[in-house]
Parts: sequence; structure tokens; C-alpha cells
Amino acid sequence: MKIALICNTPSAFPLLNWLHTQGTLVGVGTKYQKSDFFTDLSLLCQQRNIKITTFVKQDLSIQLSDWQKTTNCEIVLVLGFPYKIPKSVLDKPQHSFFNIHFGKLPKYGGSFPVFWQIKNQEKEGTLTIHQMDKSFDTGPIGVEIPFEINSLNTFGMVETNYSYMAINGVFQLLNDILLKNLALKPQKVQNQIFFPKPTLKNLIIDWQKMDAKTIVALIKACNPWNRGAIARINGIDVKIIEAQVSTQEGKMVGEVFHLYQNGMEVSCINNTALIIKILYSSFGYLEGETLGAFGIKNKDVFEKITV
Repeated sequence: MKIALICNTPSAFPLLNWLHTQGTLVGVGTKYQKSDFFTDLSLLCQQRNIKITTFVKQDLSIQLSDWQKTTNCEIVLVLGFPYKIPKSVLDKPQHSFFNIHFGKLPKYGGSFPVFWQIKNQEKEGTLTIHQMDKSFDTGPIGVEIPFEINSLNTFGMVETNYSYMAINGVFQLLNDILLKNLALKPQKVQNQIFFPKPTLKNLIIDWQKMDAKTIVALIKACNPWNRGAIARINGIDVKIIEAQVSTQEGKMVGEVFHLYQNGMEVSCINNTALIIKILYSSFGYLEGETLGAFGIKNKDVFEKITV
């Protein structure tokens, strides 16, 4: 089967490599941009003698139609592409367009589902591959692969799991199509929850509302793409990169009550406490004893950040 891939994320690279080794990849497309991603994609495709086609939002319908004719593709796979595919081109390949989504649908629609799954402390993720329609993340589902999300997993770990699982999902999709066993399951669109890309407000620790477990989940959801969750102490904005729930009980919310070789303990609501191990600031990455050198001392308090 002749397969074309449209992507806009490094998470597509394992799938791209696999499709290339199978001899089925006939074209790669992405949005027009100057970015580290595009540089990496260009190098990857150059090494494999794969032509990249760039698309602009204004002429997407015409460009996609021409691209499909040029590649003679039978199916188009989409991963992380930010533009809505025009309805006029969705049925032009023999087997249509299929979107690879890193979350369960319709529960986790949107462009940044991994962040929200970790922040919401989901214990299970689901790779979803669905046929595309006129809206984002609403088409009928062809493949679902659930897997465990460990509470220790960072955003980077879960995203990587999804990116390699995409290979298994695409293999299952293609196999079902070739064997004519593909059963598409319509989504209950009325149940769709569409999560937006997180804004600054979503990345800030609210010491007055978050217990230690909730804060750890936010920190994991922000690592590494945002260098951690945002906090402020002694008037200095920092990003907490690594932390865990303490077995101790704190007192005043946000207060540092124990500094030691491996980090610092901070009081949280509901008689919980947090052990901060690594944070990032304008001074650099700080951990262990260097947190004390940063000037933090017992009874210092993490401040409320108003956005």
C-alpha cells in the first residue's frame, strides 16, 4: 500500500522510519515553517531520499490535492498537524485520511492531550487512530490501544511511549484494511471534551488549591517541554522539574520546612508535603545542596502568582 504521512512533531519520526523500512512511504508533508523540528525532519528525509512537501494554510486544499496526485498515495496518515484538512480532499485517497491521536477519544480531544492526561492523573492512556472528517478529532475510530501511565512518568516518557505505539497502531490499521476487517466505530460527539493547548495559567502551581500529589502530576506534565511547573519564591520565578510526595506533614501552605542534601520539603494543603529535588531558574539547574546555595532557607514561602 502506498502511504503518505503528514506530520508536525518529532513524535512522528519512529513511524516515519518504520514506514520507510517497509517500503510503503511515498511522501512526507508538513506545514511551512522555520523550526528545529523542520531542520530535523529535513535531515531525516534527506538521509532516506524522501521528498518533503510543505503546505500553507491558505492554499491547503489545492496543495493537498496536487500532492496526492503526485505521490499516488492510497492512504494519508496524519500526526500532529495543526491545520484542519479540507473536507474536499478527505475522500480522494482510496482509503481516506486517518489521524493518529495520543489520547482516548472523545474524552481527550485537542492538540496537547498528553499534558492533560498526566495533569489529570490518568492511570491509562489510549492511542487512537480515527478516520478524519470535517472537524478535529471527531471521525469514526478504527484502532484503540490502551496502555498504563505510571505516576512516575513525565510528559516526555508518555509522549515517547505513544510515538512508538503509533507503529503498532498503524500496522493494525493497515492490516485490517488489507484484510477488509476494518470496523469504524462512530464517536459520540456530544461527549467530546476538547482540551486546548495549555496556557500560562495552566502551568503555574497554586499552593492554595493543590495538594502534593496534584502538584507532582503538574510537574510531570510540564517536564521536559516547559522545563517544569512554574512557582515563585523570594520574588524569583522558578520552574520545578522534579519532585515527589513527602511522607511528612507540613504546616503553613507553601512554606519550606526542611532543607537537606537531596532537596527541600514544602508544605501543601490537606496536610500533605512536597519534596522538591530539581528546579530551574535564571541561575541554572539546581538540585540537592545547590538549592541552599540559591538562597532558599527554612520558613521561606512559595508565593501566589496572579495571572
